[in-house]
Amino acid sequence: MADDLSVLIVEDETTLAEMHVEFIRQTCRCRQIWLAENLAQARIMIARYQPSLILLDNYLPDGRGLTLLHELVRDHSPCGVIFTTAASDMDTVAEAMRGGVFDYLVKPVSYLRLGQTLARYQQRLRMLALSDSASQRQIDEMFNAYARDAGKKSLPAGIDALTLEKITALFADPAARHTAETVAQMLALSRTTARRYLEFAAGRQRIMAEIIYGKVGRPQRIYRAFQG
Repeated sequence: MADDLSVLIVEDETTLAEMHVEFIRQTCRCRQIWLAENLAQARIMIARYQPSLILLDNYLPDGRGLTLLHELVRDHSPCGVIFTTAASDMDTVAEAMRGGVFDYLVKPVSYLRLGQTLARYQQRLRMLALSDSASQRQIDEMFNAYARDAGKKSLPAGIDALTLEKITALFADPAARHTAETVAQMLALSRTTARRYLEFAAGRQRIMAEIIYGKVGRPQRIYRAFQG
């Protein structure tokens, strides 16, 4: 189908890249996912596989993701780009926007936020495939003109205001640190429900998420009070 994705993840942290892969496979229809650890590998894979979407880190062993972004623009590449990076300085953000990125996600990436971005990107692909022309409203939707206001009016499906407040209240103490497992136990929720609320709160910058790498096993996602 037109909105089935083929995704290239350009990320030099292997464990983090694998976490992205697992999330994408669980979240949306995806024909294929490839991994590149640096710009050189990414260039080869783009030429060979022509992915429909690239998740692009900026800080890579052999250069900046912005360099690859400029090359894609120069070559009129049809693939979309989602920046996933620790770079939050306005110069980088502005340059990425000028390069036409579909979205810009600051690490540690909120997976709720990434899921919303993937859904919007697939919606854009569907719209582009449906017709040779578009109404103003369809153009507004593709450029996210309504998305900015939608979240202010109401909470999305699956997010209850009272439960959200209970969860964010757990972080009233700036020293508080929780995982989806600890929140689930404290509020008698399933781990999946707790994670959904935590990711939503992190996406709204009510709390912060960070990845802790242990000596063995998978990395752990830790949530703490937002420090803006």
